[in-house]
Order: sequence, then C-alpha cells, then structure tokens
Amino acid sequence: MFKKITFSSSYKDFILAPLPSKKLVPNWYKKMPNFNGEIKNFQRPTVKKCVPFLDSLTSGYFLLNPMDIVFWKEKEDVHWRYPDQVNTNDFPNINVGIELHHLNQVSNEILREEEEEIVFKWLNPWVIKTPKNYSCLFVNPFHREDNPTRIIEGIVDTDQYCTQQINFPFFIKQLKEGESLLIKKGHPIVLIFPFLRDDWKLSIKNHDNAKMFLQKFKFFSKVADNYKSIFWKKKNYD
Repeated sequence: MFKKITFSSSYKDFILAPLPSKKLVPNWYKKMPNFNGEIKNFQRPTVKKCVPFLDSLTSGYFLLNPMDIVFWKEKEDVHWRYPDQVNTNDFPNINVGIELHHLNQVSNEILREEEEEIVFKWLNPWVIKTPKNYSCLFVNPFHREDNPTRIIEGIVDTDQYCTQQINFPFFIKQLKEGESLLIKKGHPIVLIFPFLRDDWKLSIKNHDNAKMFLQKFKFFSKVADNYKSIFWKKKNYD
C-alpha cells in the first residue's frame, strides 16, 4: 500500500512542483552502455547493471529551483539576482529564491575548500507532510558531481512539523573574480527520502561462514542480474 507524501503551496499552479527523482535521471546514466565488453557474452558490466546504483537515482523526490538565479563575484563579494521581471514581494508568503544564512551557525569543518565561505539558504515554497511516524531525510541529489550547490543535510519529523516551509542552507562552488554561475529553473536542488521512524539497537556477532559460502555460490551462479533476481525489492516513488 502506498504511503502519501504531500507538498502544498498556495501558489501550486504557478511554481514548479516536486518530482519523483526517477523522472530526472542524469543524461550520462541514460547514455551509458550496459556492458563495456561483448554484450552477447555479458562481459564487463557497467554501473548501469548495478541495481543498488539505480535505486539511488530513482528513489525519493526532488525539490526544483523555481526560477533562474545568477551568482557572480566582484572583488571578494558574491552577489545574486533573479530574472528582471520577477519581484517576489508581489507574492505574499511564496517563499522562493535565496537568502543569506548566518555563517556563525555553521562550523567551518563542513565547508569544503572548493566552496565559497558563505552560507546561503534556499527558500522552499512547499509545506511537506508525511503520515504519522514518518520523517524526511533531506540530502543532495546523488551522482550529480557537476552540481554547483550543496545543501547541509538534515532530518525533519514532517508528520509533526507540517504547517511551515522547510528552508535549506547551502554552499556554492568557489567563483573567480568576474565569474558568474547560473542555476537554471528546474535544476534539482534537494532530494527527499520519507522514512518510517523506528527504534534501533546495535548488535555485533560472529558471521556464519558456511551460510555465507552457500549464498555466495547461489549469487554467482548467474552471469547477470544476480542481485536483482535474487535479493532486490522494487521501490515505488510516484
């Protein structure tokens, strides 16, 4: 049975809606062949045959940048602007665009060398609600190494905190003097995983080697799609 995650906004008919991540699989992955060797002999499979990797590209939901945003650097200062005809003040509580986040709220230990020493904040127009006992994990979109922004990851209990928008502090890549950076409308900026809150306890024990060898033989007795055909369970994010 499907659980429902709800995104609501009074401007839902005018701003880009969140999307299941499976609808925005990176082009480099789509173009990649299944095998680097002879296809007929199932030789040298690529990551495209790795179902755990595919799951990471097709699970969860994306929040999308609702409009073009341009950053540029003059001397030591980073500036930004929206399209000329956009004035967010004309739309009460639309909560789109970016703001500055207080740098003293963030440890320099999580800042990367290739990033500007400034913390921005994505303003999120969507209120997010999940069923009772479900929270959301907010992370950066996976396997998009060319992504010029990086949010500070977090978890919110969205079954309880479900009457306000959740905003996302983030960093951008370091810019050179005079360089500009365009974050296009529709660019995925946050990946959302709803999950059931459970109580866990760590257990450490000896592994059953005999059972492991039997499972290993079963697993490697096929030439392709081993994990998919034996262990994998389909995930649905619609």
